[in-house]
Amino acid sequence: MSENGEGRNRLSSIWIIACVIVGILILGDLNRRMANARRLERDAVQLETEVAVMATDRVQLMTSVAEATSESVIAEWAHDDAKLVREGESLIIPLPSTGQISVATPSPGHNLETPNNWQVWWALIFGD
Repeated sequence: MSENGEGRNRLSSIWIIACVIVGILILGDLNRRMANARRLERDAVQLETEVAVMATDRVQLMTSVAEATSESVIAEWAHDDAKLVREGESLIIPLPSTGQISVATPSPGHNLETPNNWQVWWALIFGD
């Protein structure tokens, strides 16, 4: 009977070791899942912040578009920049008189001599 008792002890110790190994694996998996959950929560908070920033940018851009497409802004641009005239106005563009032609006089340049090859090498080597 001692053999049977030892066999049971051996079998029960194998079961205990197997349970401990399975428990360690379960705890490792639980730890990994908890770490993933924390990372996902952090990412969710970061994305919520980015969405809020983009929402404010969207509102600002929509306001800019609304301002740019308003009739008063378009009329002001057309009058000031595009040189369109309103009713009752005449567009006057000053032109230079035909008798005067302004010609730029070139300034006299210095007559530089082209250096010889040995002068170029001398300047490169000795810095003269």
